Amino acid sequence: MPQLQPHDFAPQLFWLAVIFTLFYLALAYRVIPRIEHVIGARKAKIEGDLKGAREAQQLADRAAANYDAEVAAAKAKGQASIRAHRGKLETELGAKREEFERQLMEKAAATEKAVQGLIERAAGEMEAMTKDAVAGIVKELADVEVSDDEVRAALRQHVKE
Repeated sequence: MPQLQPHDFAPQLFWLAVIFTLFYLALAYRVIPRIEHVIGARKAKIEGDLKGAREAQQLADRAAANYDAEVAAAKAKGQASIRAHRGKLETELGAKREEFERQLMEKAAATEKAVQGLIERAAGEMEAMTKDAVAGIVKELADVEVSDDEVRAALRQHVKE
């Protein structure tokens, strides 16, 4: 093998140095600057994208803050509307309740009056029946005629006791 022959080492080393130098120069002046340019362009693109992302994030934060403010304003407006309508409804309900209570009191008074009339009529009928029965019993037992006024006075006195 010629590579292993010691008298061929000098030319091989010379050509090794020449080829290594050519590769080094090609890399140093051609390939590495292109790689640095691509890396620089990528770095600039990434930094630009990050800057754009930060700006978009700030814009999104401002939009979210505006949205939150609008939602809070809408909630406050809704709550105010609810309070206003609730007050109006409570006023209407109070008026209707008063009207209902007035009608209920009128009906209660009318019912009480009707019941009182029934009680008086029943008391009158009971007094008439009792008066006739008492007059009949006194006539049978004592064989005495009593007037309606005497029986009525005796019954009233007995009820008071």
